[in-house]
Amino acid sequence: MLAAASGAAAEPPSARDVLSRYVACDAPIASYAVPVHLDVRLRKLIGLRFGLNGMQYFKRPGRLALEIRSVPEQYRRLFGEIGTPLTWTERYNLRVAGGGPGTTHIEGTPKHAGDIARLALDVPADPRAPLQGTWYTRDGVAIAMTIDEQTVGAYELPKRTQVDLATSGYHVHAVFNYGDYTVNTAVADSLFGT
Repeated sequence: MLAAASGAAAEPPSARDVLSRYVACDAPIASYAVPVHLDVRLRKLIGLRFGLNGMQYFKRPGRLALEIRSVPEQYRRLFGEIGTPLTWTERYNLRVAGGGPGTTHIEGTPKHAGDIARLALDVPADPRAPLQGTWYTRDGVAIAMTIDEQTVGAYELPKRTQVDLATSGYHVHAVFNYGDYTVNTAVADSLFGT
């Protein structure tokens, strides 16, 4: 009240505040396991389509693992680095870089060295609206993602994630479709590697 009376503007929310509001109903989640079906379309001179099945695991404070045996380890590790809205405040140094009506633009850099150099997110105020982001790797690849959430009991968790990237002349479009979540179940630390 004093700030309003003296004419001082309220301090804008931090990136942590914005993401905390986006995942507020997910605060009670300590871990989850969810089956994932991955549809991939790979194009260079000709197109190739294939589907893969696996599991995704999350565990607080900010660990994410994708277990799909046919996906090379380096890409599973990259997926873990990219993370989800539940892991971003633990994995990245984030700052608000602007925004528009109903959306906040956040930029960040990883707290620890890895394949990701930086990220840019557009976080909607409504957690049911799609969240969009682009991750830039150290070797110059831009990975664009759109995450659609779904209501799972009292939570809002990923339902579908679309990924687009181009590297070495290949254009990749992948869609992750998430199955039934098992929330707050025991998830072994060994799933997350080092």
